[in-house]
Amino acid sequence: MAASSSTTVAAQRPDVRTAASKSALHRRDWLWALLFLGPNVVLFLCFTFAPMLFGLGVSFFSWNMIEPPRFVALGNYLQFFTGDPLTGKVVGNSAYFVLGALPASILIPLGLAVLLDKGVKGTGLFRSIYFLPLVASAVAASTIFKWVYAKDFGVLNQVTGIFGMPRQDWLFDERLVIPSLIVVAVWQRIPLNIILYLAALQGVPRQLYEAARIDGAGAWSQFRHVTWPMVTPTTFFVLVITSINLMIGSFDMINVMTQGNPLNASNILVFNIWRTAFVYFQMGYASAMAYILFLVVLAFTAIQFVLQRRWVHY
Repeated sequence: MAASSSTTVAAQRPDVRTAASKSALHRRDWLWALLFLGPNVVLFLCFTFAPMLFGLGVSFFSWNMIEPPRFVALGNYLQFFTGDPLTGKVVGNSAYFVLGALPASILIPLGLAVLLDKGVKGTGLFRSIYFLPLVASAVAASTIFKWVYAKDFGVLNQVTGIFGMPRQDWLFDERLVIPSLIVVAVWQRIPLNIILYLAALQGVPRQLYEAARIDGAGAWSQFRHVTWPMVTPTTFFVLVITSINLMIGSFDMINVMTQGNPLNASNILVFNIWRTAFVYFQMGYASAMAYILFLVVLAFTAIQFVLQRRWVHY
């Protein structure tokens, strides 16, 4: 009996040691995780989460940073929807800009990526040219395009003048300013989207194309039945990040090129938030508009996630 008991205890000892070693390993993993993630979490809390909470609180006050804040509850939000004469124009400009730039920001990179993936002649040169916008900052690129669009000495008017076309004031004509900005926005977003599409295309099994060719499929049929279904997850990702970037990441371009002119014809919501806060010093109203923009981005993204079930193939 004693021998049986000692045998049982001896058999249990390895299990105890194994559990203890696993627990120590688990604690060590947690320590390493805290070591690497801790600084990032602290920075996020200090410079992102805390300002977001502060902005949410400020949105319920009327505050010009000089006088004491005055609580107005939902007054700033109601002002945006009912009391601001610029709301309709700003929202319309934003919708025109985003919906105008979004399709081209997806279709052009997809087409170029397909050509680069096929190994057309001069691929290396074209790849370098297409990736140039990634090197230039948004401010530098916007400054260059501002010169390109200049009425008196701009390159665009010089080229159109060769064909006898009249000079256009591209950035100070209410009809032309948003289309001109859309061209710049698309140009800035082509390189990253090409990289994403190239990565997706290089993951498509070549056997699928060979099977399609054996079945007599042409180039368009191969794209429709092989390429497109395989890149729909990447297309969905590109659609989401590009739409968000167009809504909240176009401030530099607007600020450098037009500053919302002429007559607020290029004033989109993200620029209007900045101008309301740092030109008119209406911090509460600007914070309310920022949260309205946040909700618009959130809703637009949620709609895309719902609709993607119908066309994305995983």
